[in-house]
Amino acid sequence: MSTPTMHGGLTRRQTGTSAHVLGVGFNYFPSLPADIYHRRLMDFVEVTPETMCNEQSTSDGTIEVLIREQLDRARTICGEMPMVVHGVQLSIGSAHGWNSAYLAILDQLQQLWPFQWHSEHLSFQTYEDTDGSVAQTGTPLPLPLTEEAACLVADRGAQLLHRYGVPFLLENPAHYLTDLPREPGVPDECALMNRITLLSGCGQLLDLHNLYCNAINHGFDAFEVVEHFALERVVEIHVAGGHWESGYWTDAHDRGVPETVWELLDYTLPRCKHVAGVVFELLEPHAVRIGVDEIARNLQRARDIWLRHCPDARDT
Repeated sequence: MSTPTMHGGLTRRQTGTSAHVLGVGFNYFPSLPADIYHRRLMDFVEVTPETMCNEQSTSDGTIEVLIREQLDRARTICGEMPMVVHGVQLSIGSAHGWNSAYLAILDQLQQLWPFQWHSEHLSFQTYEDTDGSVAQTGTPLPLPLTEEAACLVADRGAQLLHRYGVPFLLENPAHYLTDLPREPGVPDECALMNRITLLSGCGQLLDLHNLYCNAINHGFDAFEVVEHFALERVVEIHVAGGHWESGYWTDAHDRGVPETVWELLDYTLPRCKHVAGVVFELLEPHAVRIGVDEIARNLQRARDIWLRHCPDARDT
């Protein structure tokens, strides 16, 4: 490994993209039939730890604890398939600090069911209110396009690489805001992501449906913009579906993948030389609603594209 170089007090690392190549994955949902989770349909599962937790009171306050029965059932159902983590509550971009309770959950999970890599959204969900309390935004919000924001998240990303010793990935978010605050050195969201991954050594989870949402809602060409990401740092790709609501295309994760997103995957996948997996994303209620056949159809479409570009990539 080359000698690290310093940028603004942070060490530039070239780690964080060395992941075992897995193939095509899907979310673990306990409400789906257990027999959907097999190697003929998917190569790995993606778990959101917050969905398997409850609150417990201690002398030091309230903490989140993994529910062992749910975790053990998930491991039994998923068998020997590799597992990766996709979190939703870290709030890595909050200026006042991230969610340490989520990290405590991740610490527990790593001991009980080790993950191949883990990921989070490049966004923030909490802020410090005028009285000093922590308040919720109500929805994940994008970061300002500034060097300060890049350095803040890069430092936290580097800490996560060191803490767990496996790749940590940041996901490009879908959002519905225009004219984000920006600096000349960070002209767009691709530049912000690229700056963070350069400084921290972490990888990227490239969500193509999020990119598709933003392209529709903010008026740009997704195929042109995807070329601006540091694609050599992409470890995982997400595809999903959504719908129109109040004049916006929403990242609802409520149906199959739109044809343009499949085309984006076909275009982007061969350009990501360190990609290790593609995940078809749904939210649990919608997964139950659309059913196993539709899930299988989308997973097979993802596998067809994967095998077209990565026929010999899967590690055994």
